[in-house]
Amino acid sequence: MLKRKYPGSVHNHTDHSNNRLRDCINKVSDLIDYAIELGHECVAITDHETLSSFIQVEKYAEKVVDKENNIRVKDKIKIIRGNEIYLTRNKLNGSNFNKERGDDYFHFVLLAKDIEGYHQLCELSTRAWKRSYISRRMRRVPTYYQDLKDIIGKNPGHIIGSTACLGGQLPKFLLKYRETGDTKYWETAINWCQYMVGIFGEGNFFLEMQPSKNVDQEFVNLYICKIHDETGIPLIITTDSHYLKKEDAYIHEKYLNSQDGDREVKSFYETTYMMDTEELEKYFYYLTLPYLEEAYTNIRKIADMCEDYSIKRPLRIPCLPWIDYEHNVPDLDFYVSKMPTLQKFIDSPHAADNELVYATIAGIKKHEDLQNDEAYDALEECLEMTWISSEVNNAQWSAYYLNLQKIIEECWNAGSIVGCARGSGGGFVLLYCLDIIQVNCLRETTKCFPWRFLNPKRVSVLDIDFDISGLKRAQVLEHLRKVYGEDRVCNVATFRTEKSKSAIITAARGLNMTPEDGQYFASLVTSERGQLYSLKKMYYGSEKDGIAPSTTFVQAMDEHPDLWRIAQKIEGLICGVGIHAGGIVFNDEPFTNTAALMRAPDGTIISAFELHDLEECSLIKYDALSVEGMDRIQVCLELLLNPYLVYLFFYFCRLLSQPDLTK
Repeated sequence: MLKRKYPGSVHNHTDHSNNRLRDCINKVSDLIDYAIELGHECVAITDHETLSSFIQVEKYAEKVVDKENNIRVKDKIKIIRGNEIYLTRNKLNGSNFNKERGDDYFHFVLLAKDIEGYHQLCELSTRAWKRSYISRRMRRVPTYYQDLKDIIGKNPGHIIGSTACLGGQLPKFLLKYRETGDTKYWETAINWCQYMVGIFGEGNFFLEMQPSKNVDQEFVNLYICKIHDETGIPLIITTDSHYLKKEDAYIHEKYLNSQDGDREVKSFYETTYMMDTEELEKYFYYLTLPYLEEAYTNIRKIADMCEDYSIKRPLRIPCLPWIDYEHNVPDLDFYVSKMPTLQKFIDSPHAADNELVYATIAGIKKHEDLQNDEAYDALEECLEMTWISSEVNNAQWSAYYLNLQKIIEECWNAGSIVGCARGSGGGFVLLYCLDIIQVNCLRETTKCFPWRFLNPKRVSVLDIDFDISGLKRAQVLEHLRKVYGEDRVCNVATFRTEKSKSAIITAARGLNMTPEDGQYFASLVTSERGQLYSLKKMYYGSEKDGIAPSTTFVQAMDEHPDLWRIAQKIEGLICGVGIHAGGIVFNDEPFTNTAALMRAPDGTIISAFELHDLEECSLIKYDALSVEGMDRIQVCLELLLNPYLVYLFFYFCRLLSQPDLTK
């Protein structure tokens, strides 16, 4: 019976590593749960150049698993968040990449010890994604050595670095040393390690060994021990988990094979799963016990160094540039007498509340249909609801209104028309007063109620959608970035998942079935009201929902057990990143103070977090939607306003009015 105990791997992946290409079949919850099941003391999530799982990880860590004793997931295991970056020489890009000169995208693991370390990860990841480029049908996201020096080196002690897998820079040096026998590569490896210690700080850089039958990995592990002996740099053992259990290797292999292009599967990923102590040590038969015990001790040190910090923040409405209104209002008392709640906004210590007063008065003076007692009463009701809701939600809705008012004005300035109103906001007359919408609900025959837009006692985020022309969308976004700053505006990310149909198609492709077969098996999955049934419902039915198993589907899956096994495992996995239909986030500080940025496949700057995760860390979106009707109106107006086309129109009208001279 072994007394030694492997504390856990600080290098693991989840399906967020699939953002750019298929890579991993672990879900966040499954990875953490299995680490607990194995008795591990810690687990780190280090997806391939993305921080997208961080909020989900934190939420799951807070999940109560024992209500009687109020025990949460994080009480059972230390959960560490990190990033596996692609480290390259400075200034590497798509045009100067040279494999023969030694260029590569070297894997390297970063672990955030505290909230400052998280911010450093955000800055590093954002830099890499902003300079990213497409190469060999894949987006490359290089992190430069200079980035490490600029961000970590100037304030070390908040991030831990480790040397990663065989795809890392150190293993490449060591394998080159074995290949050539030239001691310069050994010296380079030693110097490189010392250089990294200089960046991360003493005790924050680790040499990473991994279990494998691969002769290259065994050689690297042995020589990492030699570097440790020579330099004193601590070593650790990680499993670089891309799937949970040994028996999942086949599924993982087929999942990778479903992607176009050549992938290292069996050799590279053969042992990239989570292990207990006994299984792990079978792969290190060539190491003496002191090295194993040293590695385990160092893993525990890493776990102890990493704090239990939160990246969540209360909802905060940014104070963006607003429209400048005249503050010297001689008839202010008159408006306060008509709308008494204005006085609360005047006396408020918040600039947005004060500014809303003058924006409201300016709106009333601009709109003659608001200069009556009915309108004053309606506006008073809106202002009172806004005040109460701001207190309930601890958010400055005044800033939200003023931000949106300016954003919509800039959409017009960018050359797009803006829709008159959408949804429940059409019943909130204050929005009309501020020119956020163009419909005065008081003049409509159909009664619209303000509480449908804003229930003052409900804890929820306001959400005013507006329409712009899809034809001008790129132009609008470019204009907004010029107005607010390149690092203050981004689109909202979405993450595509393998739905039941696509899971079958992906599994069939991984098994080298014909596309026609894959499409046929996927066609057996039915839907209701546009929602696909899950594979589980198709096969087992659902007594609760009154759904019977599909006999045709069951028969097909029983005849193709591999297809069924693989499709079940990959259903629900993240399989790519996209752009939210309308969501845009504005910030009054660098995004990296809160979250990281990425690029969508088309190059658009997007958030690293999806919509709800953004809200968890204080960021709020504005929805600029595009509908076909707006495009048609835009085209018509541009045609009518084009003087050359107007001239041609009247010219042809005149020709048509002339008598036919040929008769």
